[in-house]
Amino acid sequence: MPGAAAFVTAGFVARLAHLTTVLGTVFLVSSRTGSYGSAGLVSAAYALSYSVVAPLLSRRADRHRQSQVLVAAAIATAVSRGGLLVAVWLDAPVWSLVSLSAASGASMPAVGPFVRARWAHLLRGSPRSHTAASFESVLDEILLIIGPVVVSTLVVYLHPAAGLVLALPLAVGGLLTLAWQPATQPPVAAHRVRGTALTTPGLPALLLTFALVSAMITMVELGVVAFASQHAAAAWSGWILGVLAVGSAVSGLWYGARERSPSLRRPLLALAVGTVPFVAAPTTMWLFPAAFLLGLAVAPTLIAGYSVVGEVVTPRNLTEGLTWMTTAAGVGISAGSAVTGWVVDAWGTRAVFALATGCAAVAVASGLRAVSRWRGAGRPGRVRRRAARRRRRRRRAPRLSTG
Repeated sequence: MPGAAAFVTAGFVARLAHLTTVLGTVFLVSSRTGSYGSAGLVSAAYALSYSVVAPLLSRRADRHRQSQVLVAAAIATAVSRGGLLVAVWLDAPVWSLVSLSAASGASMPAVGPFVRARWAHLLRGSPRSHTAASFESVLDEILLIIGPVVVSTLVVYLHPAAGLVLALPLAVGGLLTLAWQPATQPPVAAHRVRGTALTTPGLPALLLTFALVSAMITMVELGVVAFASQHAAAAWSGWILGVLAVGSAVSGLWYGARERSPSLRRPLLALAVGTVPFVAAPTTMWLFPAAFLLGLAVAPTLIAGYSVVGEVVTPRNLTEGLTWMTTAAGVGISAGSAVTGWVVDAWGTRAVFALATGCAAVAVASGLRAVSRWRGAGRPGRVRRRAARRRRRRRRAPRLSTG
């Protein structure tokens, strides 16, 4: 597509900056303060403010074009990130680092939904939109792999601040480059738009589905680490998770190469079934094929979810709707991380894997609920007939006298 390579590249750079910020903050703050607790607090402030504010920035982009929001965000993130670096270097109090880190997260828009909104605008109604959504999911997998590698390498061989210093020009440059491409950004509505994407029928149920899926994946990943450690094979845990990522990337490429309308039912069912082998795992080696099979279901689920949002959410709320998906995933990851440690200590790794299977089963039910809501909303004739019947019943209902 004309202009696609440019906005994909700019989005990739900005998203890499976001992924390197969290880990880079931990490395820098811990090296200066000597406290991983303080480093985790400062990093958590960035992640929390990012998750809360990102949907609001996306709603602003839907109302006033992406370019305006991206330019303002680039200026704000340059000031806040620069201030954080200076504050850490001057050994400022932890509360000031938390405040600056939160400001940095609040100034960073969810660039992935911005890019997906451009794809949806260019390819609305075309089966190639499915391929574009698949491509973006594969890019997410690549970013998750190379982000930690880049940060850890810079920190080890250059300086503890190198990761966070690199994130500053990447963030500002990526945001500004994306803003300077107005030809591919979605248009704004001709009249003032009110309301939110959350009023889209079925979207709240889909957000719950994605939160549960993210929690399930987090439980499986942390459960794998705990299982391998208990079986004196902690070194294998990273390779097992790598196999899961490879399976997800392979299925994303295969799934995207097949033109089809987005469907949530089969990917969600495959994801639920893919968690069962972990519950019955007798040895660490068993987890390798189990991780690959589960990975095959991860990417199609994420692709189908984003594709469906791109079709059912109105264009005037598209970026916001896609961003709510990212926020739901972040909430699921946080909840999964918090619950997993407690369950492992209390009942062991098999209980974690069983809980992950339960989350996947609930996700299937929630996803099917979302699909039924969309189908009902997509039949306006039926909706109008039901509304007419309700009005007739109200007219025929006897009225109580007030005399």
